[in-house]
Amino acid sequence: MSAIAANPAPQTAPRPSTLKVWFQAVRFFSFTASAIPIIVGSALALVGRSFDWVLFLAMLIASVSCHAGANLANDYFDHTKGIDTDDSLGPSKVIQLGYLTAQQVWRGAIAAFTLATVLGLYIVYRTGWEVLALALVSLAAAVLYTGGPKPLGYVALGELTVFLAMGVGMVVGSYYVHSGQITLQSVLLSLPISGLVAAILHVNNIRDIEFDRSAGKRTMANLLGRTWANREYMLLVAGSYVANAALIVSSPSLWPVTAAFLTAPVAIDLIRIVNSDSGPNELNRVLRRTAGLHLRVGLFLTAGLVVRTILDRYG
Repeated sequence: MSAIAANPAPQTAPRPSTLKVWFQAVRFFSFTASAIPIIVGSALALVGRSFDWVLFLAMLIASVSCHAGANLANDYFDHTKGIDTDDSLGPSKVIQLGYLTAQQVWRGAIAAFTLATVLGLYIVYRTGWEVLALALVSLAAAVLYTGGPKPLGYVALGELTVFLAMGVGMVVGSYYVHSGQITLQSVLLSLPISGLVAAILHVNNIRDIEFDRSAGKRTMANLLGRTWANREYMLLVAGSYVANAALIVSSPSLWPVTAAFLTAPVAIDLIRIVNSDSGPNELNRVLRRTAGLHLRVGLFLTAGLVVRTILDRYG
């Protein structure tokens, strides 16, 4: 009895609930990256008095669904290609931990993309075929990021893809759905969101630079090398604030969005940490903080646009 007490059998962690497993699989807490662009673009439409609540909710759910599908497809394809293993730092690991099979993850991706498509068709019905073209391009980018014979994420096009699809495309696209037009304001407003969402992916790739190189996955980080990859991160983050300044200069009436500059100290600190050639664990924290910076900048931009709307109507 004493020997058993001194050397207890190892305990395995209990399996999470089904709901928690799927939250882990879709990376629920990453959804701010797909929600913020819709919110920001719609806030600009609010300024122009062309905001539609039903279209806003349809776009928001469709965007998050497409993001969930992309995350699931990413895990599925990275698993089947042998990129993700038990030692990988980045994936949700629901397949590696045995919580879900690869086929269950793939079926989940199909379900998420189907929901996004149905909502996208409703939005097209309410607006026009031009939105269909944008929706199809966005859906293709989500699937082809890790799928297909030449996945975009494996040929150093990941940052460019998310910059265009989850930044410019979503902010300008959501504004267009509400207003029926594309303006210089909407394009400039999209750039801070574009730069920061690309920075999230880029710091992820800096963290995985050696692992991806050994697995044959080409990213901008492992093509450039650590020093220049650090500089790309700085360009993406700092460029977001330059773009915000350009928006204010071109449209002085939108001065309330200067609130986004309150986040600059965090951005400077993150750039400093990345440039210090920190290791994977520290870069994991930078990854989470960059996602938080993207969220805060988006919320400050939204708040600034709401303030502009209130001033216009009641000032």
